[in-house]
Amino acid sequence: MNFIVWCSAECTVRVLDAAQRVGMLSERHSYIALSLDLHTQALADYSHGGANITGLRLFDPESPDVAAVVAEWALHYKEEAGEAATDVEELVAAPPTALLLAQLGASLAAQAWRRLNLPDIPADEDVRVGAFHADTLLNYLRSEEWESPAHGAVSWEADGGRRALQLQVVELARGGALQRAGQWAPGAGLTWHRAELPAAAPPPDSMVNRTFTVLIAENKPYVMKQESTLRLSGNERYEGFCIELIQRLAELLKFNYTFVEQNGSYGSRDNVTGKWDGMLGRLMEDQHIDFAITDLTMTAERERAVDFTTPFMNLGISILFRAPKQPEPKLFAFLHPFSNGVWLCLGFAYLGTSLLLYVVGRLCHEEWQNPYPCIDDPPALENQFTLANALWFNLGAILQQGSEIAPVAYGTRAVASVWWVFALVITSSYTANLATLLAKKSPNELIHSVNDLANNQLGIEYGAKAGGSTYTFFEHSENKLYRDMFEHMKQHKMPDSNPEGIQKVMTENYAFLMESTTIDYEIERNCQVIKVGSLLDSKGYGIAMKKNSTFRQALNLGLLNLQEAGTLREMQETWWKKKHGGGACKQVEDRESEKLSMMNFLGLFLVLVVGSALGLVLSCCDLAWGAVRRARLNGEPVHVRFWKELRFVFSFERSERPLQGSLGGSSRGSAGSARSAGSAASGAEETAGSAAADEEAEEAVRSLRTRSGSLASRRRSSMHAASVRRARHTAAHSHTPAPRR
Repeated sequence: MNFIVWCSAECTVRVLDAAQRVGMLSERHSYIALSLDLHTQALADYSHGGANITGLRLFDPESPDVAAVVAEWALHYKEEAGEAATDVEELVAAPPTALLLAQLGASLAAQAWRRLNLPDIPADEDVRVGAFHADTLLNYLRSEEWESPAHGAVSWEADGGRRALQLQVVELARGGALQRAGQWAPGAGLTWHRAELPAAAPPPDSMVNRTFTVLIAENKPYVMKQESTLRLSGNERYEGFCIELIQRLAELLKFNYTFVEQNGSYGSRDNVTGKWDGMLGRLMEDQHIDFAITDLTMTAERERAVDFTTPFMNLGISILFRAPKQPEPKLFAFLHPFSNGVWLCLGFAYLGTSLLLYVVGRLCHEEWQNPYPCIDDPPALENQFTLANALWFNLGAILQQGSEIAPVAYGTRAVASVWWVFALVITSSYTANLATLLAKKSPNELIHSVNDLANNQLGIEYGAKAGGSTYTFFEHSENKLYRDMFEHMKQHKMPDSNPEGIQKVMTENYAFLMESTTIDYEIERNCQVIKVGSLLDSKGYGIAMKKNSTFRQALNLGLLNLQEAGTLREMQETWWKKKHGGGACKQVEDRESEKLSMMNFLGLFLVLVVGSALGLVLSCCDLAWGAVRRARLNGEPVHVRFWKELRFVFSFERSERPLQGSLGGSSRGSAGSARSAGSAASGAEETAGSAAADEEAEEAVRSLRTRSGSLASRRRSSMHAASVRRARHTAAHSHTPAPRR
């Protein structure tokens, strides 16, 4: 942003002071001050912000000619003013432009007066006598060219303006001095002379055009050896997050760098000697090392020895543990959508609603119906909602299969409707939860937090890198749990490096405590380990430098700029999840993984097999019970009757079963039985000698055939028992003797 300040020198200083208060004196701002007296003001406070402040002046107040003229003026002024001359020293140190112009005008007028040999005017003479020669004096001044020690060549235009006036262009330098940077003339315009100025020494905190030695330590993904088919040398041998961070800071702050690799530990303090070893020790002792960068944790103890920048990455301590194995599907996984309490309540609801439907059905007279539709005046009415039918009706509703039983009365319909709504919600909820639970695999995790690890009874050992910041955290922690964990770790040998700790996690029953960022990098590439629990603390990684380093502020500003631009987040995303095998353990939603194996339905098939076997056993028991009853009626042995019943069951070519008589007939056994029954009835009627009885028996037989066919087609399942009772009733009447005529 560019500004032009057109006011007095005092006003210009007030403008610069206000701009400094609101942060507008940075490298992005430029000011042009048009006051010719800018050199008379104190400008040192505005020379450190980086803003370009440019001014104009008629003369150089530090030149010897100007100094001589001002000194001569001061001498005469003191002689004339005497004790009233109190501010002469300030005017001599920074002479204003008006003073020099007044001296120039008086000097040139005196020279012209002497050249024209004009008479001297006494001090007590009338002013009009001097005005008499004014026009002559002015015309002479305009017609001549004059030389002044302080101003150089001086001449005027006809209208009185200065001819060929030259202005010096000055810029504010550090410290408050105005340095000449160019010259402006009416015809030639602006000419810069910056090259003639001596190069100023860079400020001590500036990193521009300087070369620094950066100490690094190899650790993925912060510092790594670059893999290449070419022969690499120098800084090109390394890559990683920290390497890219230094590159971006160098581009931003305009400095050069050289990497020096350090092997061994990052640094710890010897409590006896007080000296530091490792990377921090070399940084403190080697004068050629300027910075140190890697996954170097900022701690209070390290901060007392060296300086750190603001954290370029925030992290904490977490737990690295082996990945749990996926559990095998459970046998009765189809029961998991509902808890045991829900299943129990569903059973009670089913039985209770079935009993209620049974009672309501008996209360409603519309449910008592004629079991024989062909008989207008039946001997009795039957209710379709028996206890067995009520249970079957509710079971068919909740399994969404329905049944042949349909409620007629309003009461039974109300109960059935409520049960249907209940069954709809229950079935939908079960289906939704079943699909989710069968597809979801919940791993069997042994530990979930640091409390589980510290108090585990599974023989899981744990530890941290020996001498590292994580180990130090437990050593100096005031938390009782962490102190107990440190006492446990002291009794075992700790891994010397992070790779060694990771290897122990993969091969042993071991949990490794380390920085969360390193764990995040490892689990992106090693699918055998996972991160467990939340962070135990909060800390950060920073760039280390010698104590009281002058470059700390510049590096902090550079890191803040990278953070605000989102560069640090993008770099971490790149080095953690994209490069060098990152993303290998990312959970990919594959359609193949959605397929369910046979193990998911093994329990369901088991229920189907057991239920089918139970139905077969019950049917055999029913067959045996029927054989016992028929054997008693016919006077046959039970095993003989049962064998006949069983042979009939496996006679698959026969589709009709006779109501009476032997089961060994042909497929037309039903018709033959009917004819036999008709012949027997006719013989009985002839023996009785009654034609009316004969007609009544034949009518009974025909009625039996008609009712049997009708009931078989309309109500085979629910009215079979009624048909049997009706047949027995007809047979009883057919053997009743007819009245004699």
